[in-house]
Amino acid sequence: MNKILVISPEKEVDHLAPFIKKKAQILIKLLKLKNIGVEVYLVGDELMKKNVLAFPVPKNFPHPDMKVNFLGEIYLNPEYIKRHNENLVYLLTHGFLHLLGYGHKKKNDRIKMENKEQALLQRLAI
Repeated sequence: MNKILVISPEKEVDHLAPFIKKKAQILIKLLKLKNIGVEVYLVGDELMKKNVLAFPVPKNFPHPDMKVNFLGEIYLNPEYIKRHNENLVYLLTHGFLHLLGYGHKKKNDRIKMENKEQALLQRLAI
């Protein structure tokens, strides 16, 4: 069983939590992931000055309280995303791929990640 936790310390964006959780569930299904856990934090400008940050759990990191394979945490700043006319679902997808080991520092890695993002976003219908 997958465990998705969406946490919003910011009341102004709390209404986005169900939407984010639903999209995360769809992403997990599309990525064919089983028995995983992920935490998504919806934060404001006070806590984060970027659109998205992802923190994968180090390999073999013990997480005794969870009965799932915890992938890590994704932080989204909906205020920043809206202000810069960016897409929330795209950035959630981008964060998920970082948790799975995708990167974009090298050209080949960036191309691979962008192709995966586009394939997922087409299936998410955005």
